[in-house]
Amino acid sequence: MDRKLLGLGMVIVGGAFVSIVGSSRAEQAVAGSPANVKVPAAVAAKADAPAPPANATKKTAIGKRKAAVNTANAGDDTDSFWVEEIDIDGDGTAEATDVLWDDEDKVLFLYAEGEFPCQGGGTGTGDMVIAINGKGNSRGRPAGSGFYVVTLDEGECKVKAAGTYGCKFDAKGNLTACGAAVVDEKNDDIVVTAVSE
Repeated sequence: MDRKLLGLGMVIVGGAFVSIVGSSRAEQAVAGSPANVKVPAAVAAKADAPAPPANATKKTAIGKRKAAVNTANAGDDTDSFWVEEIDIDGDGTAEATDVLWDDEDKVLFLYAEGEFPCQGGGTGTGDMVIAINGKGNSRGRPAGSGFYVVTLDEGECKVKAAGTYGCKFDAKGNLTACGAAVVDEKNDDIVVTAVSE
């Protein structure tokens, strides 16, 4: 069979996972994504010209537990780290957000722990990390594109199993692939698999 429904809108077409995507930043709810995270345009734009404050420190990682990313490219590589009040998930509430600018790869990482909206209503609570590709990033990705990952417990946002879930998004904020996700630190990306029923 060439097409098979996997649940929550993920399908297999010719052996490849394909997700049904929304058409605008306002329609980011994509089948396969249990969380309803909308990265605001103003947050995505921060990756264009990050401005670490004078009190920024140096770190090699951001996040916690399964929503953590190591950004060191070499043993002595460090990146600017600071904390800022930002509404990173588009729920209208600013969170104390850890921010890390990977100046070698030109990727902006944001991390917060707390509540985020679920698809279909309700809220989930856990870790969230967002990565946004800046202009001139080392992998040639469109500026403003990136990914997010959230951690969920079993039953939260109606997931069948505890784990990490996330989406990739393009430069316009449209989600392009969603599902269970694992952070790929080496490539500043996530590996997305289907969310099964």
